[in-house]
Amino acid sequence: MVNRRPRPLRGWCRAALLAAALGCSGAPRVRTAVVEARGGATVLRYDGAADAVYLRGTMTDWEPLPLRRAASGFALAVTLSPGRYEYHLEIHRAGMIEIVVPVGAERTADGFGGENAILRVP
Repeated sequence: MVNRRPRPLRGWCRAALLAAALGCSGAPRVRTAVVEARGGATVLRYDGAADAVYLRGTMTDWEPLPLRRAASGFALAVTLSPGRYEYHLEIHRAGMIEIVVPVGAERTADGFGGENAILRVP
């Protein structure tokens, strides 16, 4: 049985490589939502406990973009051009990093044994 507890890691690549080595089947699914907001912005939301939450994806050149604290967790509004984007969220909690993708999101292999979510902007 694989231990799926978050591990203290440095960087998303190391997390993905460790997940592959342990035989984990992709990123955990968490309660997050992607919704269209006024003005054409895409809103990413994480509803849960964390010290910090970051967006990493093709829309950020895989550099971390912090979500801001909101009433029920964390949120970020980004304006994206039409296209296909891959992404995941990094949840930082008590010195641990967990890579997650939204429940129900379209998924694709990340090339390191894990998964990324796919966001399609019309």
